[in-house]
Amino acid sequence: MILQKIIEMTTSRIHNHVEIKEIVLLFILSSNLYGVDTIFLGGNILTMDDERPSARALAVDRGRIVSIGSEKEVLKLRRHWTQIIDIRGGTLMPGFIEAHCHPIAGAMLSQLVDVSGFTHGSRSDVLDTIRDAVSIAVPGEWVFAFGWDPIMVKDLDNPTLAELDQISLDVPIFILTQMAHMAFINSAGYRNAGITRETPEPPGAGKFQKDVDGELNGVVYEVSAIQYVINNMPKTPRGTIELLLNLQYGKFAKAGYTTISVLGPVNTAGYPLGFISGLSHDPSVPVRTNLYVLPDQFDIFRGHPERENPNFRVNGVKLYMDGSPYTGGAAFSEPYLNTELTIERMGLKPDHVGQVNYTDQEITDLIAKYHTDGFQIAVHSQGERALDLLLDSFDRVFNEHPRPDHRHRLEHNALITRSQMERAQRLGITLSFFIDHIYYYGTSLEHIVGKDRLKRYMPIGSAIHAGHRPSIHTDNPATPIGPFRPIRTAVTRKTRDTGTIIGADERISIDDALKAVTINAAWQIFEEKERGSIEIGKAADLVLLSQNPKAIDPEQLDQIKVLSTWINGKWIDTSPFTWMNIKLGLLLAYEFLKTQLKVWLSV
Repeated sequence: MILQKIIEMTTSRIHNHVEIKEIVLLFILSSNLYGVDTIFLGGNILTMDDERPSARALAVDRGRIVSIGSEKEVLKLRRHWTQIIDIRGGTLMPGFIEAHCHPIAGAMLSQLVDVSGFTHGSRSDVLDTIRDAVSIAVPGEWVFAFGWDPIMVKDLDNPTLAELDQISLDVPIFILTQMAHMAFINSAGYRNAGITRETPEPPGAGKFQKDVDGELNGVVYEVSAIQYVINNMPKTPRGTIELLLNLQYGKFAKAGYTTISVLGPVNTAGYPLGFISGLSHDPSVPVRTNLYVLPDQFDIFRGHPERENPNFRVNGVKLYMDGSPYTGGAAFSEPYLNTELTIERMGLKPDHVGQVNYTDQEITDLIAKYHTDGFQIAVHSQGERALDLLLDSFDRVFNEHPRPDHRHRLEHNALITRSQMERAQRLGITLSFFIDHIYYYGTSLEHIVGKDRLKRYMPIGSAIHAGHRPSIHTDNPATPIGPFRPIRTAVTRKTRDTGTIIGADERISIDDALKAVTINAAWQIFEEKERGSIEIGKAADLVLLSQNPKAIDPEQLDQIKVLSTWINGKWIDTSPFTWMNIKLGLLLAYEFLKTQLKVWLSV
């Protein structure tokens, strides 16, 4: 009877009105009577639970944690069928949660021409890579490059239309910047995408930039305009996208993530949401997904929140209040500095202040729409001016439509001020920081925002002091997948190139940094009762590490290796040769051969 009751109750999500205490009691009674499936022991266990921060053993039964304590205590639940996993001196933690990423973009961009600052040291290197790609392009094929980065590559000023046309007048070229808020295109690209000087600007902040004579100048600005070009490229076969996406999910699992938050899936091959939803319904999916859709995708899932699938949930909507500080898109309250970097390499006009993507009324109406519908809102917001407008709009909407515990989110928060953080806290709005900006771009940022503003760039320490429970994220593919580089950066605030400490007062403790990728991130997505810490009754989403992050030099945090991950107590195969990948590969091969057979028969 007890077992039957447990099975019935655990088919429903805990956060959907199921009493966690009742589930815990039933699991404990059942485990004591019948034993458990798995016991972990032989190393350190960091629970991320303030009431019991560490342990030496834990037991899992039917995917749930049922006992935590000493090895002697937990081994009392052992039966002849119980699997004993010796972690051999490693450290077991709750699985990491990526608070903000773009896996479809990451999957697709991984197949593009790499021109990033991670692999190139000069402008000539970047252009040579593009020329090489053009030289081997087949008729009708685009050369789509990703990673143009004038911050990391010091002599990389923006290419002109004439320069790209010199590389090729026939092969369409499209170059996306590292932060994906600006791109460059040649005349063949315009022609193939159907863009002329008369083409209307897409919705939002997107622009096909023009020169003083009104002619297209080769610059495609902001997400909606970039998406317009991509939508007019040849479509990638559905099977290819499914395989690449599953491989991308495997990379997250290999890095120790058991849950990811997808904020604004790109529109590719017609139905991006279907790929994520379909993948998440496969029982062998390597990570769970929490999804925030773009406004034009919202109606697809409005009536289908998928709350009964434990691996997939639609949380809400993603909005963009401003753009990237590395393209001049972040809306600052004071101008960008007038420096060689901003004027020559980034191509900004003197005293540029950035721009917001919505008027006061537009953003207020959008917030009211999704807030009153009961969805969570996550907003890309970098500059102080954008944040002021956002907070004003949230305040107005909340006064007219109060709603407890909405946990709306501000994303990235490059230059959020102390008063803005305090106001956000009063309004119940939570913060997620893109801390990798410090690591990869901290030295160069001084030439964009100056010394004073740089001291408070990505101010996660002040956020904690203001009472927030912030998360940190990689925004992959903007920066590589992996939790320990941003954890290290949050603790040390050191840059990659020179080791300079940026904003020493904003450093946080290792405990707070670990919470930012576990329990805080779980709380932000309304999953704190299910995951984010090792507690009795929670899902056994776990990661095994080579070292204890609390016991090593912070400088060595990014050297920690992820040894294994588990979801619901089930070990996750993170190799590329999983059955799911093999199945997708065989289906892709079948579709290719079927298409080729039709071609051969028609000859």
